[in-house]
Amino acid sequence: MKKYLIFVIIICTILWAQEEDPLAERIERLGEGLFEGYTQPLVNAFGAGISTGLFHSAYSHDFLGFDLSVCGIYIQIPRSAKYFSGTALRCSLGINGLVYDSVELDSISTVFGPDGEIIVPTSGNAIGIPQTIPGGFELSGVPLAIPQLNIGLAPGSEIILRYIPFTFKGSRIRFIGVGFKQELTRLPPLSMVPMPVAIAIGGAYQRFGVKDSLGKQIVNSSNWVVQLLVSKRIAVFEPFAGVGYEDTKVYLSYEFEYQIPDTSSGIPPDLITVTEDIDVEMYGQNHYRAMIGFNLNVGFFYLHYDYNFLPYAVHNAMIGITIR
Repeated sequence: MKKYLIFVIIICTILWAQEEDPLAERIERLGEGLFEGYTQPLVNAFGAGISTGLFHSAYSHDFLGFDLSVCGIYIQIPRSAKYFSGTALRCSLGINGLVYDSVELDSISTVFGPDGEIIVPTSGNAIGIPQTIPGGFELSGVPLAIPQLNIGLAPGSEIILRYIPFTFKGSRIRFIGVGFKQELTRLPPLSMVPMPVAIAIGGAYQRFGVKDSLGKQIVNSSNWVVQLLVSKRIAVFEPFAGVGYEDTKVYLSYEFEYQIPDTSSGIPPDLITVTEDIDVEMYGQNHYRAMIGFNLNVGFFYLHYDYNFLPYAVHNAMIGITIR
């Protein structure tokens, strides 16, 4: 199941932490009845992190003004995302051929849960499908770093660009995002009325892909988000708040290899390897978010922090150069 690395720096953080047993190798040992439970928290974390830090102010740049910044994002992983219940299979050689039965398993580690394999219980000549279930990476939080460029247009609008291409452990990884923000208080009728705050609406569409060493695309994911923003400049201090709606989709196609008793020999210890092609489409469970934070604007530099209220709470800190 080499078809699922996911998440720009989340993936890299996990792989660096456990180079001797990286994520791809752990996942390829899982069947469809376990795959979703094991990886769903990772999809949720991906959606929560990738939609963070797009906007740090309701004010838009003047024409060709810009921000060049780096977002430092930290996703908190709740305890509930570290365990799941799933179904494995047992396959045994009976008088009339192969016999399959289900094995219900509780409190299995997700990708973020405790390390340590679990052996699927069997008896007689039965073999587990899979035989073992990999542990997680024992993470309570995951960092993500994203560079981005915001460029002002007229009137009161700006575009956002994010792009990260790099190679890690033989895989070509590419993340790209584009977005747009419009300061509503610079458009009629709001521009005709004195407003104590700036109000803006913004959105973005982002894609993430991974290629293997042969150049084959092994994962495709997409995320879109819409946010309503409010902020107020008070000298160098700018309080900031917002709400948003988002959606994350991940599509992958993988080959799951497992062993079953060899019916041609009829001898229980003899096994054959079976490959099953599976297509999976998964969705992030995060949709609504609220955020609150502030900017400190000092000359051509700014610092920003916001806290995002989600099932997986997210902290975002930004530092950048700004020309309004």
